[in-house]
Amino acid sequence: MLIPIGHEEQRVARLPWVTILFVAANVVVFLLTLPVVNQQAAETHQRLQEILRFAIEHPYLQLPEELAHFVPARRPSADLSAEVIAEDQARLDRLWSDFQTTTSLSVYRGYGYIPAEPRLLALFTSMFMHAGWLHLLGNMLFLWLSGGSLEDRWGRIFYPILYLVSGGVATLMHAAMAPHSHIPLVGASGAIAGLMGAFLVRLATTRIRFLYWLLFFRGTFEAPAYVMLPLWFLQQFAMARTGTEGGVAVWAHIGGFAFGALAAILVRLTDLEEKVLAPAVKRKTTWTAPDRLTAALERLDRGDVDGAIQDLEALLRATPDDIEARTSLIDAHSRKGDQAAAGRESALLVGAYLKARDMAGAMAAAREHKQAHPDVPLPVRDQLALAADCEKRQDYQEAAARYQDAIASGSDDPLAPKAMVSYGRLLLRVFKEPAEALEVLERARAHPLVTPQFQEVSTEMIALAKRALPPPAGRWGDEPGAAHEAPHHLPTLEVAMPEEPVVKVPAATQALSLAPVPVRAVGIDARGLTLQDRRGGTGHLPWQKVTTVSVASIGQPEGADRVAETLVLDLILASNATRGGGRIGCLRLSMSDLAIPRLQAEPSPIRAFQRLVATILKATGATAHPSREACLGLRPFPSFPDLTAYEADLITHLSIAR
Repeated sequence: MLIPIGHEEQRVARLPWVTILFVAANVVVFLLTLPVVNQQAAETHQRLQEILRFAIEHPYLQLPEELAHFVPARRPSADLSAEVIAEDQARLDRLWSDFQTTTSLSVYRGYGYIPAEPRLLALFTSMFMHAGWLHLLGNMLFLWLSGGSLEDRWGRIFYPILYLVSGGVATLMHAAMAPHSHIPLVGASGAIAGLMGAFLVRLATTRIRFLYWLLFFRGTFEAPAYVMLPLWFLQQFAMARTGTEGGVAVWAHIGGFAFGALAAILVRLTDLEEKVLAPAVKRKTTWTAPDRLTAALERLDRGDVDGAIQDLEALLRATPDDIEARTSLIDAHSRKGDQAAAGRESALLVGAYLKARDMAGAMAAAREHKQAHPDVPLPVRDQLALAADCEKRQDYQEAAARYQDAIASGSDDPLAPKAMVSYGRLLLRVFKEPAEALEVLERARAHPLVTPQFQEVSTEMIALAKRALPPPAGRWGDEPGAAHEAPHHLPTLEVAMPEEPVVKVPAATQALSLAPVPVRAVGIDARGLTLQDRRGGTGHLPWQKVTTVSVASIGQPEGADRVAETLVLDLILASNATRGGGRIGCLRLSMSDLAIPRLQAEPSPIRAFQRLVATILKATGATAHPSREACLGLRPFPSFPDLTAYEADLITHLSIAR
């Protein structure tokens, strides 16, 4: 047994009312005629049994052609007179005449189409008659599956015309193949076959889902319409040619299917759908300047907030993703002072933007929502969509914040493990924070709602995070053998090494001291710089630790092309030093200390240096000394004869700034 149960094009823009009416009409007619049909069937059966019994008791009588093969003929016995035989024959004729009268008044003969007795009205009434429950249910299933999609595309005028004309053509095809038949034809299958033919042409690649049942085996599978519908058509043709139709009007199916396919081909060749049908449907389904929205806004302007809310809620029930209506409803709830309702609608507004694929609007709505309604969390699904868009735009800080919000607000959400895995991946691959990533991924793997898929992913990423943890490294400025700390944390700011001399400065500022620590820049990400000291120890410098950026050219380079070799970059760190005294934390890089792959791809060392300085200034918001333009080389880099003169100038600047 093979039954179609659905297909991928069943989703429609509006309810298929015509198809629903056709189904309802067939069901109602069947239910209304069922009692009469049953009663007539019982009477017909009783009369036929009476005729057969009489014929069997009198086998010598001349039987109607329809009964001759049921009762074998025999000669009358010799003792029967001609008068008795004539009386018996007259009685049989009366019984048969009464039987024919009864059957001629049956519902099927009255409204079905009889090829030998054609009537125009019956050509259409026969489409709404059915011979039993299975006949009805089978036809309605096929009507629902094929009709709704065509109605959605061809509209509520062309579609019913196609249905009715297909049914008429199918009936005439049956009559042409059996012109002398007195058996009434009933059923909607001819018209439905027309829809199936049109479906084959218009939606040929649609995958249809079938239920199969073979003895103890059952299940479902999918196959395209261009495979299954032609197979059905060939089956009907084979049944017609071999005479195995078993009371099924297969020629009606063949005629209806062929007509529907031909009609769809003509629609395509004439561009009728694109020029006429589709625009008409679009005018009916596209929501432009809805009257309810206009009425709601007018009520809101008049101060009728409750009435406006009712109108807007009714509109959103019909079109839940209407951004303008949702925005207006937020405003209405805010005017009423119902911040809880406004917060709920604000969260839904973000989802509406996401469904419209307006990522910029969704992000703006999310930021406004967080500012206005911080206590109302966004759905985890929406947070994940926002975070993914941030990653696509390489806005990793915002993406991390979105993942954190999703994790914090959706601990009981099935998508919480996905948020944790995504955040852990970001920490590991972008921020280079394997320790933090490890902690988040462990939580994801142990989450009670984690799926096997995300549990497997989190396990794989945990292994990567563990391998990414570097061996402990000494703190910058520590003596050999001093205590160690995890290299992904910023070292202490007391960075002066024993062999570094304390810079001598003028008396006015000699209370401040500067001990620059030479470092190499080996990595850069959204959170800061990865640096390496002269002993090979590595650490991560967060952007917020940098307060001042200073650039200078030291010495007299031989030619303009040698300027890069003399440049130094000092990163002044936040510390407790004040104008009254203290050690100033300073990390120093030279041009040869830039070992960041992405910078090494720049066309020249100067360009790489300028790009690094620009990135640091933008990410830290630090003060540029002596100016931003000078640090970037937009004007000549500040030049000093030696480091002593430069550092004295820098400390003087820092003393004044503090």
